[in-house]
Amino acid sequence: MNSRWLYYLSQALDAGSIRTASDRLDVEPSVISRQIRQLEQALGLTLVERHGRGVRATEAGDILLDFYRERDVAEQTLFGQLAELDGLQRGHISLSISEGYSDRLMSGVMNDFCARHPQLTIEMNLASVNDVVRQVYESQAHIGIAYAPRLIAGIESVAAVRQPLCAIVHPQHPLTRLPQPLALDAILEWPLGLVGHGYGIRQLIDAVEVLSKRHFHASLVSNSLATLKQYVSSGNGVTFIGSVALLHELRRGQLVALEIDHPVFREAESHVIVRRQRPLSPAAKQLLREIVTLWPFGERRRVE
Repeated sequence: MNSRWLYYLSQALDAGSIRTASDRLDVEPSVISRQIRQLEQALGLTLVERHGRGVRATEAGDILLDFYRERDVAEQTLFGQLAELDGLQRGHISLSISEGYSDRLMSGVMNDFCARHPQLTIEMNLASVNDVVRQVYESQAHIGIAYAPRLIAGIESVAAVRQPLCAIVHPQHPLTRLPQPLALDAILEWPLGLVGHGYGIRQLIDAVEVLSKRHFHASLVSNSLATLKQYVSSGNGVTFIGSVALLHELRRGQLVALEIDHPVFREAESHVIVRRQRPLSPAAKQLLREIVTLWPFGERRRVE
């Protein structure tokens, strides 16, 4: 089979629409449609179904997409084995991480790792928790770091640590004068800044809304933790973030993290994830070892 046909098929199905795939690849939609049509004609099978403005895989399309991903993994494994002979000097490692870990990861691991292995190419993408899990599962990323992910079949957590979700406020906020852990009702009296849907923080909030039968009304919704930090640092607003994403602000006294009296928030976890049974290159294994010894994960589990 023509690799170009398979590539365009995978891009269209991953994007959910030919138009979105064309924007990502900077090619005309007709080019993608033609490549998929040629693949369907060569196989004598229908591979995609159109619904509204999007596309989804048929059963045959799913089988072919799995084949393409497995072949890609096999190629990466081969390159990793060859790279092993090169002493970790060449290769490519892709990471998908939740935004709150970027500063800690860069200062604690990545800067030194990149300096020691300048010929390696490290790609680090910030993504929502659902996209982190998806990208690792689909082999778009070798390693994922996610807050409160929903672990699915095929995903392995190689390190996990409890990271409670906290109420984040300005140091002079009235909530700082109340005893902790804070009751939900006390927090909900104040304007809230919430992260958008698809993020681990929001999934925890959605779960608490259902369990506690309370509504978290958002005055501001953003997919940026930096924006939410700004929101609470300049007024009486409250947002919800794990303390790992606030190290600099907490140390400088710019923001305060307050405990919340709810088990869902108290038991939230951070995870380092990989795709189950996906061989990692020696360079990716080494990077993974260094990540799982980094706070907050520590040396809870050994990576073979």
